[in-house]
Amino acid sequence: MPKSPRSAPNAARIIEVLAFPAVQLLDVTGPFQVFASANDIVAETGGTPPYVLRVVAKDCKDVTASGGLAIAASPLPRVGVALDTLMIAGGPGVDAASADPALIKWIRERARTARRVASVCTGAFLLARAGILDGLNATTHFHRLDELREQHPEIRVVRGVRVVDQGAVVTAGGVTAGIDLGLHLVNRFFGRQLANRVADVMEYRAEQFV
Repeated sequence: MPKSPRSAPNAARIIEVLAFPAVQLLDVTGPFQVFASANDIVAETGGTPPYVLRVVAKDCKDVTASGGLAIAASPLPRVGVALDTLMIAGGPGVDAASADPALIKWIRERARTARRVASVCTGAFLLARAGILDGLNATTHFHRLDELREQHPEIRVVRGVRVVDQGAVVTAGGVTAGIDLGLHLVNRFFGRQLANRVADVMEYRAEQFV
């Protein structure tokens, strides 16, 4: 299971976003842009950007996402290297990714060195296969909530919410909910003011930031 200590407010937070073939493009780029915008805003005021951002994938440097757009990705890091947040995207390719034992093993082991693990949309199915959601509240895309419950009765599946925060594990339902997830994490660790500024820059409105 992921660790949950708080790092110092000025410590850089390494965030890895796991992508795979046929990943949902916005599941990757939505939260990624939230953290990138937070970096820009902090840098503009003379501060040190709080996030180090990486997209990672198995076996390849480029991943073809939904819509046919290629995403440049780094190879999967060694599981023992510490990081702040491991974020798992979802998308049409999630079932094939869930059936990959080596990838599931990497997620399970990588989570042990992360302060927290998060999923966007159907990325929850990968966390479920890795056993990371056992005994927790979690959500996913509303079209697949029943499927998640049926496949994994050990998970308390939650309907009608954008983000479910269980401390060291956070899940987001739906595609655009990845943006809500990113804003939620910025708000949680750096405060509402920065989260609101990011939302303004992105011209995005989530209920908890209005």
